[in-house]
Amino acid sequence: MDPALRQKQQAVLWMAALSLPFWVIDVLAAHPRLPWDTLAIRAGWMVLTIACFGLLQRFVPGRRGTVGWFVTGVLLPNLALALIIWRLGGSQSPVFAWLCALPLMGMSLSMGVMHRSVLSAAASLVTGLTLLLLEERPASIVAEWGLLIAASGMVAVQASAFYARMKKARVEAETHHRKAQEALAATQTRAQESDRLAQVGRLAAGVAHEVNNPLAFIQANLRFLLEELPREGHSVSDCLEALQETQAGVERIQQIVQDLTRLARGAPDTEPRQVGSCPLPNVIEESMRLASVRLKKLAVEVEVPSETPMVRADARRLGQVLLNLLLNAADALEESRVSGPWVALKVQAQAQRVYLVLEDNGPGFAPEHLQRLFTPFFTTKAQGKGTGLGLALSREYVEGFGGSLRAENRPEGGARFTVELLSA
Repeated sequence: MDPALRQKQQAVLWMAALSLPFWVIDVLAAHPRLPWDTLAIRAGWMVLTIACFGLLQRFVPGRRGTVGWFVTGVLLPNLALALIIWRLGGSQSPVFAWLCALPLMGMSLSMGVMHRSVLSAAASLVTGLTLLLLEERPASIVAEWGLLIAASGMVAVQASAFYARMKKARVEAETHHRKAQEALAATQTRAQESDRLAQVGRLAAGVAHEVNNPLAFIQANLRFLLEELPREGHSVSDCLEALQETQAGVERIQQIVQDLTRLARGAPDTEPRQVGSCPLPNVIEESMRLASVRLKKLAVEVEVPSETPMVRADARRLGQVLLNLLLNAADALEESRVSGPWVALKVQAQAQRVYLVLEDNGPGFAPEHLQRLFTPFFTTKAQGKGTGLGLALSREYVEGFGGSLRAENRPEGGARFTVELLSA
């Protein structure tokens, strides 16, 4: 249901229910006789208010706001209150003073519309003056009550104006909040694209070198075959061996291209990812293969138990997380130029959780940097070498799986990242 319509319904119900408790005032005003007729008028007021609002909602949808407000907020209250005042003694009755409160009651139905508040206040003033003039009260009494009712109406109009400003401010705040959320979503999408493109760029240089190696012996083998095959008595076994090596080189190049293409196609990621069962050893194998160019100068230790359970994750995004951590470790070790650089990747399964721990013997993290590692656009790398998005997006991905990503310094020196995942 529309919030504005719900608010109007609540105001109408409140107006209707408010008519009955004030019957106590009728009783006090007519003591010692019980004014059952005024109770009937109030009950009829309540029933007609609810019935008119319901009928207008059903049969007059186009004009239900204006017509419904006029009937329930102006016509019925003034008519019912005028009848009650007349039955309880006219302007001499204490109930007559409630004409001063009627504009405030009508204000609750005006929903901050100024002309409605003005009309409600004017209707109360006309009702009061009409009753006084029909009783032929002195001009001074008429003026006194007229000023009191008019003052009450002015208060109601001012309150309605304040409500209108508050309503406008709320709408503007909601609009600003929605635009800010849309801008944030667009920024996150661009950040994801930038991070993946940065990963592709960091791999591109190494991939070029990696592709050149198999290309070199493919060319050498083809040259050998061109020279050997025309000769009589050439060695079939040597030619087959050269062809097998050539085929292996082509497959290696094909694998590198497929891995890099798969990674590049992930940007931008605008489709929702389905989190399901993910074979962790396969993800580790593919990520290690992608990062092999950057890790070839390092000692790499991988421990993946054969009974490693399936984890709850998206394979591609988990692969991006692991690849980002491996490349960061390679960058840190390369920049620090430590002696005997190494990276260790271990998998540990405990209860319903699986821990993926990545360690290195690099410089670790400065205390002031450790608290900001996962802040978007924060990086400790030299300008142009890092976007500051990889770790922030990695944590977002892992938390999307229901897990966590933590960073700390090893007591022996170096960095440690722990990816905690749920067992599938």
